[in-house]
Amino acid sequence: MMESETADKALLERKVRRAFQVLVLQRGRNPGVKGWEMKRHLGREYRKIIEVLSEDVAPMGLEVFEVKGPDGTDDSSRFLLRFKEPPTISEAETSGIRIDDLAVLAATIAFINSKQGRVARREVEQFLREKFPKWRVDYSLDRYAKRGYLEQDDRGMLHIGWRTHAEVDEKTLMTLILSRAQEAAKK
Repeated sequence: MMESETADKALLERKVRRAFQVLVLQRGRNPGVKGWEMKRHLGREYRKIIEVLSEDVAPMGLEVFEVKGPDGTDDSSRFLLRFKEPPTISEAETSGIRIDDLAVLAATIAFINSKQGRVARREVEQFLREKFPKWRVDYSLDRYAKRGYLEQDDRGMLHIGWRTHAEVDEKTLMTLILSRAQEAAKK
């Protein structure tokens, strides 16, 4: 009995290490791994392995986060490692993202959320051009749509993308923006 428990524990540890490797190695443009890929690499019990991995990476300030797929099935869900706490501005700057690009994304997310999650792209462009040059607005919106932070449907409507839901704490972002607006109004 003792040997089988030891063998099961060793197998679980190998699968947890494998899950970590699969999540860390990026394939293509989008981070994370689809549910069907996790099942292929780890077996049917992949959710149990993900739970163990999430507990293992918690002391490092990380978590395994699941973004539900468009059809709501486990196979279409995407799993990725993310920080539990949002990075500071200086940490974000060292990631290679320009601060003005972050500002465009933050303003876009806030604007879309203020319009109940859907807004015409031309409205977003008009809003952003009050603060940013035209070339920056066009470049950033296209880039963020390609990377999954924004989604654009065939009618030209922008929505919040899966990657924003996964990587951005939208509630905190909105709270910070509102608190800054209140401070500015007091002055």
